Amino acid sequence: MKNLACLALLALTACDDNNGAFDDAAASAEGIYQVTSYTRNEAACAPGGTSQLGTDRFAVAFTQTIFGSRVLTVTSCASVADCRAKLADMRAQEPVLLQFQYAVNELDGDLLAGTGASTGFSEDGVCTAGEVMKTKLELVGAQLRIEQAITIADDYAPDDGFCTTTLAQKFAEGNVCSRMEALTAELLEVL
Repeated sequence: MKNLACLALLALTACDDNNGAFDDAAASAEGIYQVTSYTRNEAACAPGGTSQLGTDRFAVAFTQTIFGSRVLTVTSCASVADCRAKLADMRAQEPVLLQFQYAVNELDGDLLAGTGASTGFSEDGVCTAGEVMKTKLELVGAQLRIEQAITIADDYAPDDGFCTTTLAQKFAEGNVCSRMEALTAELLEVL
């Protein structure tokens, strides 16, 4: 039986020297967007692949504090009204349903960046399909561009019956990126 995968932002602390610069860059990306392209390339660590657009064809980007660190999240929505409702729920720390979400928490040159991991799934006492993600986000004019490089972890034994992001990260070490998600969206409304 498959268990739900858990996702965690790994590098939650940005250097103090960059916090102001990160906050400024993140604030410039806050808004509601209409998604123009959302793909996942299962064959290579390069943009392209199969469209992943579902019913959520909008996204809301906003900065929040998670475990004491500033994070810009980009979360899927079905409409502008749904984005506003999800934004209110997330600010109130209420759970939301989503089709995609990206998070960045540091500067990498001129880009916003973040690293995360997914536990994968427990199947017959083995954790499979764990992922380590490296996300890059940039705002070019009114267009938001996100690329997420995905490295697959080797199968691993659960820790006390649980698949963990820490173990997924450990068992992805040395593996090369093999997949990529890419998203582009146009700004509709500034927050």
